[in-house]
Amino acid sequence: MCYSDKDIRVDVARQRELKWLDMFNNWDKWVSRRFQKVKLRCRKGIPSSLRAKAWQLLSNSKELLDSNPGKFEELEREQGDPKWLDIIEKDLHRQFPFHEMFAARGGHGQQDLYRVLKAYTVYRPEEGYCQAQAPVAAVLLMHMPAEHAFWCLVQICETYLPGYYSAGLEAIQLDGEIFFSLLRRVCPMAYRHLKKFKIDPILYMTEWFMCVFSRTLPWSCVLRVWDMFFCEGVKIVFRVGLVLLKQMLGSVDKLREVQGMYETMERLRNIPPESVREDLLVQEVVSLAVTEALIERECSIQVRKWRESRGELTHQPVRRLHGTRDIHEHKRRASAISSGGPAHKPPMSSGSVARAPASQSPLVGSGPGPSSGPAQTSAQSQPGASAPVHHTPPNTLSPKVTSEQITPTIPSPTANNTPLPPFPDGGRGGGGAAAATGGEDDRKKKRSKEDKKKEKEEEKRKEKEEEKRKEKEKKKDKADKESQKKEKERAEKEKKKEKGGRKRTEGEERQKRRMEPQHQEIQPSFSCYSFRKKTEKEKKRTWKQKTPRRGTRERKGEGLLYSGLHIVRRHLDHDILLYLSVRCRIGNGLKSSHGSSLQRSPTKRGSFRG
Repeated sequence: MCYSDKDIRVDVARQRELKWLDMFNNWDKWVSRRFQKVKLRCRKGIPSSLRAKAWQLLSNSKELLDSNPGKFEELEREQGDPKWLDIIEKDLHRQFPFHEMFAARGGHGQQDLYRVLKAYTVYRPEEGYCQAQAPVAAVLLMHMPAEHAFWCLVQICETYLPGYYSAGLEAIQLDGEIFFSLLRRVCPMAYRHLKKFKIDPILYMTEWFMCVFSRTLPWSCVLRVWDMFFCEGVKIVFRVGLVLLKQMLGSVDKLREVQGMYETMERLRNIPPESVREDLLVQEVVSLAVTEALIERECSIQVRKWRESRGELTHQPVRRLHGTRDIHEHKRRASAISSGGPAHKPPMSSGSVARAPASQSPLVGSGPGPSSGPAQTSAQSQPGASAPVHHTPPNTLSPKVTSEQITPTIPSPTANNTPLPPFPDGGRGGGGAAAATGGEDDRKKKRSKEDKKKEKEEEKRKEKEEEKRKEKEKKKDKADKESQKKEKERAEKEKKKEKGGRKRTEGEERQKRRMEPQHQEIQPSFSCYSFRKKTEKEKKRTWKQKTPRRGTRERKGEGLLYSGLHIVRRHLDHDILLYLSVRCRIGNGLKSSHGSSLQRSPTKRGSFRG
């Protein structure tokens, strides 16, 4: 968590401040011997009360300040280019307008910002002023005075982000290609989405990188990112950008929200603060496997592609220093070259040895070498005196040539740091020193081969993991599509059922048949009856509905022949009804016992008249 009174107890904050004060008192020792501890504490967050001094020590701007007394005031007194000064004045009110330092026009915050930016245009007239420098300088002024902020800005522009603020912005374009190539490794889903809509990195990462996320992230996240940036260098900027893209475009649900180029650009340019959690951001940045070696390798690849496609770079890329450790080693080598050799040889990590170019390694003596004659005696009487290799006079002491490397963690049985004895014939013993140097070079080559082998194995392992992850994503997408298809088919079936009507149950069908009027097989005249043989089902239904329950003989009698006679049956005697049924079978008309014809009444259904 970030160090603030709201987040931690007072006693814990004081304890951490004491730890940082102890580091300040022995800074060179901590950086050279216990840099991993310094890096861990920077990742946890620097106490707010000590952040200004910590940033100056981490960036080595304090040494620039001490070695250039009065330089800032001298730069202030100069006129400066009016072209740059007009642009600076227009940009003053745009930097953190809601902060108390920069809210008032002409206030002390805007005045200090003007002084710092003007001094830099005078200090580097070939670069001039870039608008992205204003928010960076404003963040520095919130923590330190104007002169300290100026030298800190110089270190950011020249050491951490060289070429970012020069004309043409070639360095930021080159880093954009490096960033896009790293995105392909870290989050292929976001890479494919941006590639699909042809969204170049320069469209969204320019403000991220050039302003070091000071205008993108919430303020607590900005401070945490800057703490790690001053300690570990530009790799933190790359990591934060990759983590943001992974959070914004790294899942299927996120990509559904941004279906076009416009929506994607809006999401990347206006990252919602509630979606960026401080602890989670720092945790993912620390765990992301993007190293200095990987960035430098991608840089060499992209420089070669740039030269093949666009020609030579106007701004020649220089070797940037990745954080405090590289700055400290560069300073030590520079002091060794200027003074003739370091007084002591601090331990170095194998990673820094691999990054250091051979042309910058000073081959200088660290102790008196074996020799004969009076020159050796005079040199040994002055232990601090030594001279460069290429300018050694013929009659003076020849310094011992040493290699700039770490003592191996496992002591070698052949390692011997004692000076070689003089030859019997009084020779200089240069061959022994050359042999020792050759053995060390062989060990270096062997270690570098092992490192390359390990890197290749690590890359293969990562590629396999990436392939497995892609397979899982494909299976998941396929399962999602199938489930969506099934859901769609089910919805269509339900719609069809609703349109066609609900299927009736057996009870409803029975009720419907009961409510329908029964078919009466009664012809218009009794005399012209047509008979049809009824089915058993019709007979059963007709009997149940029309005939009351009587004796067995009556149910099975001849009165069941026609449905029309069931109506008359209720009012006539059984013998008369039997007689009528027999006459219906024989003749065409029905005759009563008196001989009169029975005809159906047209007015009343089921009634007869004689």
